[in-house]
Amino acid sequence: MSGRFVRASKYRHVFGKSTRKEFCYDNLRISRNAWDTNLIKANPEYLSVNWEASGGGAFAVIPLGEKGKVPDVIPPFPRTHFGRPRYRLVPRDFTLFTDAEEPADVSPVAKFGGHSRKVGQVLFNPAAENILASASGDLTIKLWDVNAGTAPLSLKHPDIVQSLSWNASGSMLVTTSRDKKIRVWDVRQEKPAAEHAGHEGSQEQPCGVAG
Repeated sequence: MSGRFVRASKYRHVFGKSTRKEFCYDNLRISRNAWDTNLIKANPEYLSVNWEASGGGAFAVIPLGEKGKVPDVIPPFPRTHFGRPRYRLVPRDFTLFTDAEEPADVSPVAKFGGHSRKVGQVLFNPAAENILASASGDLTIKLWDVNAGTAPLSLKHPDIVQSLSWNASGSMLVTTSRDKKIRVWDVRQEKPAAEHAGHEGSQEQPCGVAG
């Protein structure tokens, strides 16, 4: 072992510390449905999680200021219709502390019909606000023009998409699939630019794609 040494990590004395309970969100019933994604999304005002509900597809919106224990009964947003992505806006002054069985004024701003089976993934393009990708059990990924309500591009996938992510410029998509393969799609060419074998175990959501 002469001449060999291990460089000491500069992070060896760094330890994580959990946030105090009063700054956390408790009593969240996150979906365990295999088709629902485990995504948690946030913006400067709200936190959104997929909620445990009969049939799947429902989600809860939590105002960031309402920390602590979430009420046992909250007004979840309705699940997406079969094969039809829907675009909704959170009502003004939305709160979890209400006796309403569902949020007021949650009629979809737009409905996009085109998939023949249940939609499992939706994700806005990070570089173009009006472009939405949706993946369905019909083995297609549709790229929607939200303003026009049309899907000018459709990517044919060989198996069910389990997760997807855009690159920063919005020109490429990466997907994981039930066939345990990772694919990078050039959306302009409507075909994979690269394909790789994934993990042998369950698929994780891709954190992103460079480019």
